[in-house]
Amino acid sequence: MNKYLLYIAISLSAMSTAAQKNYENMADRFLVYYNAEKADSIFAIYSTGLKEKLPIEKTRAVFSGLHIQYGELRSLDLLKQDSGFNSYKAIFSHQTLSLLLALTDDNLIDGFRLVPYNPEQFPEEKKKSK
Repeated sequence: MNKYLLYIAISLSAMSTAAQKNYENMADRFLVYYNAEKADSIFAIYSTGLKEKLPIEKTRAVFSGLHIQYGELRSLDLLKQDSGFNSYKAIFSHQTLSLLLALTDDNLIDGFRLVPYNPEQFPEEKKKSK
């Protein structure tokens, strides 16, 4: 029985590590595509559901508007891992926001949202910056 519990624990740990690597990879791709103003490349890594909700024309308009309003995306720093999305501190040329990024099991973007960055929500981040 103990062997099975150990196997399950190791498997869950490995899956968690693999999932984090996928988020890291997708966040990096998002940053590169955003800065290169390649909305089509971002659209290509959308899930089917997101492609239906945010067709290519809307995706182009959204990312063009974001680029005009916020400028270049300088960095994405992981703030929090949750059971469905990761939160990043998104430092743009003109403003700092929080990026919420959700992936499917197939490592496609299932959703993203930019919201005002609130350092009070992330006390660990405040400690790191002192």
